[in-house]
This record gives sequence, structure tokens and C-alpha cells, in this order.
Amino acid sequence: MSYEAVARALRQGDPRNLSDLALAAEHGCSAAMVARVRAELHLPAYARGKRPTVQSLEAVFWERSRPVPGGHREWTAQTAASGTPVLSWRGLHVTAGRVAFKMAHGREPEGQVRPTCTFPHCVEPACQADRLMREAARASLAEVAA
Repeated sequence: MSYEAVARALRQGDPRNLSDLALAAEHGCSAAMVARVRAELHLPAYARGKRPTVQSLEAVFWERSRPVPGGHREWTAQTAASGTPVLSWRGLHVTAGRVAFKMAHGREPEGQVRPTCTFPHCVEPACQADRLMREAARASLAEVAA
């Protein structure tokens, strides 16, 4: 990415909370470039250390995703090799879709959680469906077709 995109990201947030590695991954550049931009703008270095542990799983979910046009939500953090958004929090390792599903439906999902929309790897809670919901939708379509 460009120098300007990294500079804009550093200026928008608190640069002490934005690591060079995280910004590099987000903007598709090297951590050295982020460090160079930070130095040229005379911004403080990333403040290492543990973040406050008072955040809930839901708060971490919202912090690591962002809305996109069309009512969808894009994951901005860690992904599996397949591109599946994943969330690690307090020793829990789960897909972001499972967290979004529980937030939207108030229950644990049955089977795999998949987005119902066509936005790639959407994590918008309203777009998530589990196996039970997909089976019910297929049954309804079969009734209509019959």
C-alpha cells in the first residue's frame, strides 16, 4: 500500500495502540515501512504490553471488524489459512462467524456457521446461519417447489 494510507491510519487512531506489524498486515506493506512513516511523522512508537482485560468477547469482535457498504461487516484481524476470520480471546480460539451468530441469535450455533450473503467472509451478525437454519431454509424451498 501507499505511504499515504499508512500515514492516514496512524493519524486516525492513537499511534501508541497501533503496532507496526498489525498496520503492515492491514495495509500490505512491511513493518519497516510503517516504522519509517511513523518516524517521519514524529509519532510515538507502539506501546507494547497487555491490553486491558475488561473487554468482553463482543467488544473484541466489534473492535476487530468494520462495517462495509451493503450492510455487511469485514474482519480486520487474524484469519485462518483458508481466509476464515478467527478470533482469539482469553485462550478461546473460535471463528468470528460463531461469535457473530451467538450475538445475533442468542444461542450457540449447531454445526458450521456460514454467511447467508455473497460478501466474502462476511462477519455481520445478521448474515450468519448455522446448520439448523440452512436445513430449515432448504425444507421451505422444497415445499414451495413441490
